[in-house]
Amino acid sequence: MKSLKISVFLLMIFASQLALALNPSKEYKVKPDKYGMTYKEEKVSTKDGATLNGWFFDAPRKTTNWVVISASGDGNMADNIEIAGQFLSAGWNVCMYDYRGYGASSDFKVDTDVYIYPQFINDLNAVLDYLRKTRAITRFDLYGLNIGAGLSMGVGANRVETRKIIADGPWTGLEQMKKKMKDKMGKDVIIPFGYDKNYEPIYAIDKARPHLKGVLAIVSPQDPMITPVDMKQISGITDNYIVKASPNNASNFSTDKNAYFEKVSKFLNQQ
Repeated sequence: MKSLKISVFLLMIFASQLALALNPSKEYKVKPDKYGMTYKEEKVSTKDGATLNGWFFDAPRKTTNWVVISASGDGNMADNIEIAGQFLSAGWNVCMYDYRGYGASSDFKVDTDVYIYPQFINDLNAVLDYLRKTRAITRFDLYGLNIGAGLSMGVGANRVETRKIIADGPWTGLEQMKKKMKDKMGKDVIIPFGYDKNYEPIYAIDKARPHLKGVLAIVSPQDPMITPVDMKQISGITDNYIVKASPNNASNFSTDKNAYFEKVSKFLNQQ
């Protein structure tokens, strides 16, 4: 029994490490049309010369609600098609995109020893600028997973168009994560010198952001890296969803999909 518990714990560590590591895939395992989903594939240019691939979905009923999904950094946006479908069912138009180096976006050398790239800030900002310019969207919600969760917090807090942010398994700050990766997993990760501290969640998400109507953090208490205790470092979080049955943050959605989106929908629809 003891050896079984150790094995389960090691699997949790491994799953958490994968979720927090940059692991790009250029090939889409599947595209939305396989599930009968109608979407448009569009290219988004960044200010520093990259080209991002984006998928844009209109909800079944016409709405001005938009959510932008930022991926975990493991795989590519195709891994989140089911999540996109849930948002569509909840009445939100959806924008998904790939960071440079991922999917059909511009080539970019991703070193798996680097925790996150400052260029990803440019990528999300470019997508949000694209929504403003091409679709005249002046208010949007942001949803992110793991790496994308912290990115959604950092960029979203610095954009006055952001209404609400949903962060599933977000990181807190670069120095904090570097220390945690070393202490918990024995891994030395590189944090970029060019990362603006104003975009780290612990600095970006505070109570002096009047445009933000709410920030929901989703975490598993069993996750070896990011727990409800860590979320207390981020003062501007307004709601916490603790997925008690989830073995790690990589499994928060799959543990109970209905309960997960009931919580997300309730949060989004709160005034």
